[in-house]
Amino acid sequence: DYEVLAQALMFLIAGYETTSTTLTACAYELALNPDIQQKLYDEINGAIDSDGEIPYDVLTRLPYLDAVLSEALRLHTPPLRFARTASADYTLGDTGITIKKGQQVEIPIHAIHHSAEYYPDPFSFNPDRFMPENRGTITPYTYLPFGGGPRNCIGMRFALLEAKLCLAHMIGKYRLFRCQRTDDQIQCKRFIRLAIPKRLVVGIE
Repeated sequence: DYEVLAQALMFLIAGYETTSTTLTACAYELALNPDIQQKLYDEINGAIDSDGEIPYDVLTRLPYLDAVLSEALRLHTPPLRFARTASADYTLGDTGITIKKGQQVEIPIHAIHHSAEYYPDPFSFNPDRFMPENRGTITPYTYLPFGGGPRNCIGMRFALLEAKLCLAHMIGKYRLFRCQRTDDQIQCKRFIRLAIPKRLVVGIE
């Protein structure tokens, strides 16, 4: 019973809270950036078929939708950090620091994603960073919304597909805009290792 409960909690945290938080961040940033929202709408509107749907093979080949979602995940990554256990002794370059086998290493995702060393003007919402022609400039292992390496998030592909589908239908049908109750910055609270928005208010029409 304990194992079932533990796994059920993980499914809830990994499968629901992270996706809803990402869509919340997308809605907020698109409301504050109407030019980006319009560009995304134009791409989505051109992909919708006569039944008002977006086929799977088309949805997965919308570069600006992918870029908007990727930038939202960079700027508002739900997990603040993740941990890995060293499988062998490892010395970090010429620093003189050696990580011993069995030691746990904490990777600060939020700090990496907001470092000007890796992302110019890191606190601005700029989907162009993740357009196909620019992705090659991103330093490996500096974009980690789903972790990295062989133990990255097992549900990554499903989560991205789910988020893209929701975002495409939302932007295809509604316009989001900043209203009087929209905060200047998203205020978050901690939930285990996640950063969850306390509230988000935008206008919709």
